Amino acid sequence: MKRSNGKSWNGCPVRYAAGIFGDKWCFVILRDVLLHGKRFYGDFQASEEGIASNILAARLAHLEAEGMLTRHTDQRKKSRVYYLPTAKARALLPAFLGMMVWSTEHDPCTEAPPTFAAGFRDDPKGTIAWYEAEIDRVNATLA
Repeated sequence: MKRSNGKSWNGCPVRYAAGIFGDKWCFVILRDVLLHGKRFYGDFQASEEGIASNILAARLAHLEAEGMLTRHTDQRKKSRVYYLPTAKARALLPAFLGMMVWSTEHDPCTEAPPTFAAGFRDDPKGTIAWYEAEIDRVNATLA
Protein backbone atom coordinates (compact mmCIF):
# COMPACT_ATOMS: atom_id res chain seq x y z
CA MET A 1 0.00 0.00 0.00
CA LYS A 2 1.31 3.46 -0.86
CA ARG A 3 0.29 6.78 0.62
CA SER A 4 -0.52 9.71 -1.63
CA ASN A 5 3.01 11.05 -1.09
CA GLY A 6 4.40 7.81 -2.58
CA LYS A 7 5.84 6.49 0.71
CA SER A 8 5.29 2.75 1.08
CA TRP A 9 3.47 1.63 4.20
CA ASN A 10 5.74 -1.42 4.34
CA GLY A 11 8.87 -1.42 6.47
CA CYS A 12 7.50 0.10 9.66
CA PRO A 13 5.51 -2.55 11.56
CA VAL A 14 2.91 -0.05 12.75
CA ARG A 15 2.40 1.43 9.27
CA TYR A 16 2.10 -2.04 7.75
CA ALA A 17 -0.51 -3.19 10.29
CA ALA A 18 -2.43 0.10 10.01
CA GLY A 19 -2.50 -0.26 6.23
CA ILE A 20 -4.18 -3.65 6.51
CA PHE A 21 -6.53 -3.39 9.45
CA GLY A 22 -6.16 0.11 10.87
CA ASP A 23 -9.51 1.11 9.42
CA LYS A 24 -12.27 0.61 12.01
CA TRP A 25 -14.40 -1.42 9.60
CA CYS A 26 -11.57 -3.81 8.68
CA PHE A 27 -10.93 -4.28 12.37
CA VAL A 28 -14.60 -5.06 13.07
CA ILE A 29 -14.79 -7.50 10.14
CA LEU A 30 -11.69 -9.30 11.39
CA ARG A 31 -13.20 -9.42 14.88
CA ASP A 32 -16.36 -10.94 13.43
CA VAL A 33 -14.57 -13.55 11.35
CA LEU A 34 -11.99 -14.49 14.01
CA LEU A 35 -14.03 -14.27 17.20
CA HIS A 36 -17.71 -14.41 16.28
CA GLY A 37 -17.76 -17.07 13.56
CA LYS A 38 -19.23 -14.83 10.88
CA ARG A 39 -18.54 -15.91 7.32
CA PHE A 40 -21.28 -14.56 5.03
CA TYR A 41 -21.83 -11.01 3.76
CA GLY A 42 -25.21 -10.83 5.50
CA ASP A 43 -23.61 -11.94 8.78
CA PHE A 44 -21.17 -9.03 8.61
CA GLN A 45 -23.87 -6.58 7.61
CA ALA A 46 -26.00 -7.65 10.58
CA SER A 47 -23.30 -6.62 13.06
CA GLU A 48 -24.57 -4.08 15.55
CA GLU A 49 -22.14 -1.42 14.30
CA GLY A 50 -24.26 -1.01 11.17
CA ILE A 51 -21.73 -1.04 8.32
CA ALA A 52 -23.03 0.30 4.99
CA SER A 53 -23.11 -2.24 2.16
CA ASN A 54 -20.69 -0.30 -0.08
CA ILE A 55 -18.16 0.02 2.76
CA LEU A 56 -18.55 -3.66 3.67
CA ALA A 57 -17.94 -4.74 0.06
CA ALA A 58 -14.86 -2.51 -0.20
CA ARG A 59 -13.38 -3.70 3.10
CA LEU A 60 -13.97 -7.38 2.31
CA ALA A 61 -12.22 -6.87 -1.04
CA HIS A 62 -9.35 -5.06 0.73
CA LEU A 63 -8.92 -7.83 3.32
CA GLU A 64 -9.00 -10.42 0.55
CA ALA A 65 -6.38 -8.49 -1.48
CA GLU A 66 -4.18 -8.24 1.63
CA GLY A 67 -4.32 -12.01 2.13
CA MET A 68 -6.38 -11.85 5.32
CA LEU A 69 -9.52 -13.53 3.94
CA THR A 70 -10.25 -15.96 1.14
CA ARG A 71 -13.52 -15.75 -0.78
CA HIS A 72 -15.43 -18.93 -1.62
CA THR A 73 -18.66 -19.82 -3.40
CA ASP A 74 -21.21 -21.59 -1.23
CA GLN A 75 -21.71 -25.01 -2.84
CA ARG A 76 -25.23 -25.28 -1.38
CA LYS A 77 -26.33 -21.96 -2.89
CA LYS A 78 -24.07 -20.82 -5.73
CA SER A 79 -25.23 -17.19 -5.51
CA ARG A 80 -23.77 -16.84 -1.99
CA VAL A 81 -20.14 -16.39 -1.07
CA TYR A 82 -18.40 -16.76 2.25
CA TYR A 83 -15.07 -15.63 3.63
CA LEU A 84 -12.55 -17.67 5.59
CA PRO A 85 -9.72 -16.25 7.65
CA THR A 86 -6.27 -17.10 6.34
CA ALA A 87 -3.31 -18.15 8.46
CA LYS A 88 -2.16 -14.53 8.23
CA ALA A 89 -5.45 -13.36 9.81
CA ARG A 90 -5.47 -16.13 12.39
CA ALA A 91 -2.00 -15.07 13.49
CA LEU A 92 -3.69 -11.93 14.83
CA LEU A 93 -5.58 -13.87 17.52
CA PRO A 94 -3.06 -13.21 20.32
CA ALA A 95 -2.97 -9.49 19.49
CA PHE A 96 -6.78 -9.26 19.19
CA LEU A 97 -7.29 -11.00 22.50
CA GLY A 98 -4.62 -8.84 24.13
CA MET A 99 -6.35 -5.70 22.87
CA MET A 100 -9.66 -7.00 24.16
CA VAL A 101 -8.13 -7.50 27.62
CA TRP A 102 -6.69 -3.97 27.46
CA SER A 103 -10.14 -2.65 26.49
CA THR A 104 -11.86 -4.42 29.39
CA GLU A 105 -9.46 -2.61 31.74
CA HIS A 106 -9.86 0.85 30.20
CA ASP A 107 -13.38 1.00 28.78
CA PRO A 108 -15.83 1.79 31.58
CA CYS A 109 -18.68 0.61 29.33
CA THR A 110 -17.11 -2.73 28.35
CA GLU A 111 -19.53 -5.47 27.41
CA ALA A 112 -16.96 -8.22 27.98
CA PRO A 113 -17.68 -10.52 30.89
CA PRO A 114 -15.38 -9.90 33.87
CA THR A 115 -14.03 -13.44 33.57
CA PHE A 116 -12.67 -12.88 30.04
CA ALA A 117 -9.58 -10.85 30.96
CA ALA A 118 -8.73 -13.08 33.92
CA GLY A 119 -9.15 -16.20 31.81
CA PHE A 120 -6.84 -14.89 29.11
CA ARG A 121 -4.23 -13.77 31.64
CA ASP A 122 -4.36 -17.13 33.44
CA ASP A 123 -4.13 -19.23 30.27
CA PRO A 124 -3.38 -17.24 27.11
CA LYS A 125 -2.34 -20.31 25.12
CA GLY A 126 -5.47 -22.18 26.12
CA THR A 127 -7.68 -19.22 25.22
CA ILE A 128 -6.03 -18.86 21.83
CA ALA A 129 -6.34 -22.61 21.25
CA TRP A 130 -10.07 -22.42 22.08
CA TYR A 131 -10.63 -19.68 19.49
CA GLU A 132 -8.53 -21.60 16.92
CA ALA A 133 -10.71 -24.66 17.49
CA GLU A 134 -13.86 -22.55 17.09
CA ILE A 135 -12.57 -21.14 13.79
CA ASP A 136 -11.91 -24.69 12.57
CA ARG A 137 -15.37 -25.82 13.76
CA VAL A 138 -17.16 -23.00 11.93
CA ASN A 139 -15.06 -23.49 8.79
CA ALA A 140 -15.85 -27.23 8.78
CA THR A 141 -19.58 -26.47 8.55
CA LEU A 142 -18.93 -24.78 5.18
CA ALA A 143 -16.84 -27.51 3.58
